[in-house]
Amino acid sequence: MKKILTLLFLSVSIATSAQIDPFSKADSLLVKGHYKLALANLKSIDTLRGVKNYKTGSIYASIDDFKNAITYYIKSLEFKENFKVQRALANAYYRVKKYKEAIIIYEAILEKDTENLIIQFQLGKLYMATNALKKASKTFKMLSLKDPQNPNYQYQLGLIAARKANRNGMLTHFLNAYKIDTAHVKSIYQLSKTFSEIRKRDSARLFADKGLALHPLHLNLNKLKINSLFRNQKYQKSIERLHVLDSINPNDLYTQKMLGRSYFGLDSLDLAEVYLKKAQKIDREDFKIPLNLGHIYAAKKEHNRASMYYIMALSTGKKDRSEAYYGAGMQYVALKQP
Repeated sequence: MKKILTLLFLSVSIATSAQIDPFSKADSLLVKGHYKLALANLKSIDTLRGVKNYKTGSIYASIDDFKNAITYYIKSLEFKENFKVQRALANAYYRVKKYKEAIIIYEAILEKDTENLIIQFQLGKLYMATNALKKASKTFKMLSLKDPQNPNYQYQLGLIAARKANRNGMLTHFLNAYKIDTAHVKSIYQLSKTFSEIRKRDSARLFADKGLALHPLHLNLNKLKINSLFRNQKYQKSIERLHVLDSINPNDLYTQKMLGRSYFGLDSLDLAEVYLKKAQKIDREDFKIPLNLGHIYAAKKEHNRASMYYIMALSTGKKDRSEAYYGAGMQYVALKQP
């Protein structure tokens, strides 16, 4: 009897390994980055087609070929309905911005599993992506009740309030997220930004400093801090931060413009000229760049060049151009061209 059971166990093991081995080989090839060989290996398999198509789709997804990934995920689901494959398919639809298709899949999953908070969260973000703000708001409010210690739901509600231009709602939800998690940098940034927009400078500065203490290289928080330093004429401190940003993200328009303006504030006219010229190469449509170059040449008493840049600002600018008109007029006064 023992011999019969042993033989039976061995035959099952051999049959199982015959099925698993091809997938193991494909997996090991993929780990090494040989995705073409992994795809070729999967193509040769005739059994377990649902698994085969799912793995093929996953390989395409790993190289951001979501069009092919979607094709194979759909083929996989033709053999068997599977939560993991459905979720992968929805994510692939999301990546190619086919939001409505992703929503249909997530809603179908939630009909069978109403307590799946991860799917509900993803669905809420998809509602936002399709501007279905009422549904998104309802989803995140429900999630906040089910999981009140998660700051991301309040954060998303804050973003919805921002879409509706509801500043009080924004502040309420971002503050709620911050109270839940005082290290929630995304909410801290939004609080600093919102307080800055409504000119509550002390609060804006407070949250910017809190955020930078947690994430010193946060790009947008640094920009808020630099704007605050610049407004308070702390040009040297703004320059120090700007050079850090420039080392992380060289040739950024904001950084070059603010370096130019900050050096101008320190009367370092040559350096101001260098950085504003860099900014002009990045964006020739920004009329404030030639306007500031006009200010530099006016300060250098190079009146012809100054008037040329003021006129350039006038020709590209569409907003209030009174500063450029005044600057040009003053250069013509200096050039004795009444």
